[in-house]
Amino acid sequence: MADITPRLKSVKEGITKLVKLAGNDQAEAARKLGKELTEELDQAMEEASSLQDDTVRPQPAPPRAPRNEVERCPVCSLRTFTFQKGTIRECADCESGFEALYHCLTCEHEGWHEIE
Repeated sequence: MADITPRLKSVKEGITKLVKLAGNDQAEAARKLGKELTEELDQAMEEASSLQDDTVRPQPAPPRAPRNEVERCPVCSLRTFTFQKGTIRECADCESGFEALYHCLTCEHEGWHEIE
């Protein structure tokens, strides 16, 4: 992360100047300096937020296999809905974050199911 100390010192010096200008009835100069300082702070905040967004957060490793490799089929209701090895993928809509492909050995139905 870049050192923002020099920028913060510059902002602090600008604020000190602004206070002195406002006290000497130089309202227009004070408004101009205030606008410049606001823009500089906004830019610094944008840069800081983009640096935080770019940091790589470690993703949890996908599970090796679901807890229940055989479940009840949603179509034929028989307990032959079987996990297909090597089909685990990330899922944004799932609470666990992962889903796997299941295949029914009886009715041939296939579908993605959340891994618990």
